Amino acid sequence: MEKEESVIKAIEEIASQLGEESVLVDDLDRSAYSYDASGMQAVPSAVIRPSTADDVSFVVEVANKFGIPITPRGSGTSLVGGPLPVSGGFVVDMQKMNGIIDKDEENGLVRVEAGINVRELNEIFPDRFMPINPDGAGFSTVGGLIAEDSASPLSIRYGTMGDLLYGVEVVLPNGEIILVESPGPPSRRSILNLLVGSEGTLGIFTSALLRLPRRPENRIAYKIELTDISDALILQEEIEKSGIGVSAFEVYHNYKELVEGAGTEAVAFIEISGTQECIEIWDSRLKSILGNMEFPFESMTEEKADNIWEGRKNLYEVAKVREEALKVVSLRVYPSLVRDTVQEADRTGSRLKLPVISVHNPLLGWVIVAFLYNPIDEKEVERAERAVSNVISKSISLGGSVGYGLGAGINRITQDMDEGFVSLLSIIKETLDPSWIMNPGKLIER
Repeated sequence: MEKEESVIKAIEEIASQLGEESVLVDDLDRSAYSYDASGMQAVPSAVIRPSTADDVSFVVEVANKFGIPITPRGSGTSLVGGPLPVSGGFVVDMQKMNGIIDKDEENGLVRVEAGINVRELNEIFPDRFMPINPDGAGFSTVGGLIAEDSASPLSIRYGTMGDLLYGVEVVLPNGEIILVESPGPPSRRSILNLLVGSEGTLGIFTSALLRLPRRPENRIAYKIELTDISDALILQEEIEKSGIGVSAFEVYHNYKELVEGAGTEAVAFIEISGTQECIEIWDSRLKSILGNMEFPFESMTEEKADNIWEGRKNLYEVAKVREEALKVVSLRVYPSLVRDTVQEADRTGSRLKLPVISVHNPLLGWVIVAFLYNPIDEKEVERAERAVSNVISKSISLGGSVGYGLGAGINRITQDMDEGFVSLLSIIKETLDPSWIMNPGKLIER
């Protein structure tokens, strides 16, 4: 009862400052914010929709005073429960803060609010773009991308979100607003590295300074049908030997069978980009490799290349199509061990009777494993949790890491995975957020 009274008092105080229209408490509104792209559910006590950094600061101060958990949220495209209020409390929806603050076209620099999404970023400069587009549809927000240090198929060439970031404005757990920014090109001693990938556990991002890369002169994409995952690794070796500059390489394993009911076991998507001269050389070499390996393929020029990566959003649609939820873990292993990781996911799914889809990037060693399950069947929920735990354990035994590209989310990083990281981050967390109100239940355990 005491906790409920604290929530009511906090809601009243926030509504008096931000306005009642910025505080959503109806069951329908709270239910709408209880899901992310995984299909998992956790219902908040209220949803707060701030319009300024000062609004965010006030909300955090009030929540801190009453000891109420806060979960920042962008567009809800996370596959690992990042924006779910697993400990209850308030969801802070950042999507009203989606403005462009300043831009420098000559250097490709832009300062934006945290709620702006990838689609909107791509409209700022005619010759520049945001290559980090995890959901394929452009709905992910800047704040979410920074929180997860997100990657995408194009990360082979452009890196992760942290590689495009020059500065952030962040509201700390005590409500203080600070600017963490390099005065020029980022130095190696930037404290930004502490905040990028912190998954909302150290504060709420309200704005960011980014540098958007130039759009490539030309692009060609390829859809390739493979027999199994081993084909992708052999193809990777041949591509590396030939010197082809691949911008993206992603392989879907089991996807066509689960979603379309039939099809090849593995489908690869590759993109090359650069000057016309380079494209012609690389296109000829890649087609020769694919012909020699007798892989059926389809090539697409720039006009249709975007369709390939927009198709990545189908991963987010799998659960909806099958009316199930996804238990997802994002891993990174040595490229030579990608096969072992994917095969372990298949064995785990078979043993625990759970459908499983794997998406992997052979060049980065990045593997996303998604188990499908019925979220209202307690036994299936338990099996899904066991499945993810097993795949994580296997990855760690292979020298892998958890959370690359999507964040760790509810899977969390533990001492046995990375003792030093957990120990240091726990100390920082206790110092900045002694009440652990900022996105509890994510990234690390208390």
